[in-house]
Amino acid sequence: MSVVAQAVEGTIVTGSIYGLVGVGFALLFRASKVLSFAQGGFMLLGAFIFYSMVDAERPLPVAVLLTVIGVAAFSALVYVLIFARVAAREAFATSVATIGLAGVLQAAVGIKYGTAPLSLPDVVSDRAYRFLGAVVPVTDIVAVAMAAIVVAVLVLTLRHSQIGLRMNAVADNATLAVHLGISSARVATVAWALAGGTAALAGIAFSLRSAVDPAGVANIGLLAFPAIILGGLGSVGGALAGGLMLAAVQNVVRIGIGAGWVDLFSFAIMLAILFFRPSGLFGKAEVVRL
Repeated sequence: MSVVAQAVEGTIVTGSIYGLVGVGFALLFRASKVLSFAQGGFMLLGAFIFYSMVDAERPLPVAVLLTVIGVAAFSALVYVLIFARVAAREAFATSVATIGLAGVLQAAVGIKYGTAPLSLPDVVSDRAYRFLGAVVPVTDIVAVAMAAIVVAVLVLTLRHSQIGLRMNAVADNATLAVHLGISSARVATVAWALAGGTAALAGIAFSLRSAVDPAGVANIGLLAFPAIILGGLGSVGGALAGGLMLAAVQNVVRIGIGAGWVDLFSFAIMLAILFFRPSGLFGKAEVVRL
């Protein structure tokens, strides 16, 4: 019973981190139809900025806040200075260019901090609680809470705020939104900022659970991609749902067959979804009129 309970606990935590990365994918795709491969790079940047903050003995809430604001501002600035010009021509070109951005971020972090994992100072209690047969560390509770709060806030923002309504308008019909006076460039800038901030949170959540590990963070950023395809590219709530479902499949495969099969099953599921339901389980199918 404890093995199953521990697997469920691991599924929820890993799925929550996938969801935090995935909501950035979803926001960018909704706002500009850009499929950003730089989320892993922003996640890595957030993890190491957070490490620098806590290493300088900043309180945990201050370190998290400054890290998220810093990465969000940097992400928005990169869009305004570089990607806005590319996106004005073609969204596909922007998607390809984000691969280069991810490489630049990874290289910059490697030059500054090296490639070896770094241990965080004790910024969160090392206590753990037993719940329904599972041992739940405080760091896991923090990771799940961050994911739940971020997704809830973003869903409410998209539904009830002015910027959310404008983002929905651009997602539904970008041409009509422009005629209504909505600035697609401004909406995209906000989306890039939010995507960078959520990726930074994912990097923080992952680092709190283990260590600031460049290889581990990059792997999470890559595996978030099947999760967002599963949930639906344009769905913020679907990003979290897809993350939880993918993490559940990974745990079943890991326990039932072996850890070496996890990546194979993860990307096989992504391919199956792309073949049979390209919009994902919770995304909207686009209607194309000829």
